[in-house]
Amino acid sequence: MFRIFLFLLKIQFVQPNSNAIHDHLRAYFMSKIYFPILVLFVALAAFGCTRNDAQRDFEQEAYRAPNAFTETSPQGEILSLDGDDWRISPLFQGLIEIVPPFPNPSNTTSAIQFEVEVTGVQSVTGLEVIVFFDNFDPREGSNVLYFITETLQPGLTTFQINPLELGESPVPESARGLHRVHIFDGRGQLISYGDIMIE
Repeated sequence: MFRIFLFLLKIQFVQPNSNAIHDHLRAYFMSKIYFPILVLFVALAAFGCTRNDAQRDFEQEAYRAPNAFTETSPQGEILSLDGDDWRISPLFQGLIEIVPPFPNPSNTTSAIQFEVEVTGVQSVTGLEVIVFFDNFDPREGSNVLYFITETLQPGLTTFQINPLELGESPVPESARGLHRVHIFDGRGQLISYGDIMIE
């Protein structure tokens, strides 16, 4: 700051009409303003690319076939953990948490409880829970298990799904087995996924 003050004194008393100094001073201040903005822009662009790549990787993992599940009791106690289940996608980390559904495994007559904890303000708009059939291709069939369009308020949102809806047909024979469930926001962005066993 003291250097700038001396420089201004030199302009005022030594070379008051110098265009070269005026241009130099303007360039100096412009560099002080624009360089940090440029650095910030580059950093944000790099972060955005990294985050998009991480989201894409997460979605590729989500559309694999189910192979295990987090076992929970009828009261919601976690009995064994599958590290792949109910993780939060990069786009929603720090904004929402998914409690592993319970009970898991379930039977064809017991409703499955979901608990969603929203930790950000107006961070999740809408919620859609879907099970896909035939290699997770929506064109080959899917069931919407739960759907709301409102913005989720901070705090706990709970809902239940009918285990029969996990099958292509609403009969016990179709529902039995291991199913991968996907959770999206109202804009179709993947939030989380996990596997549910119906016995």
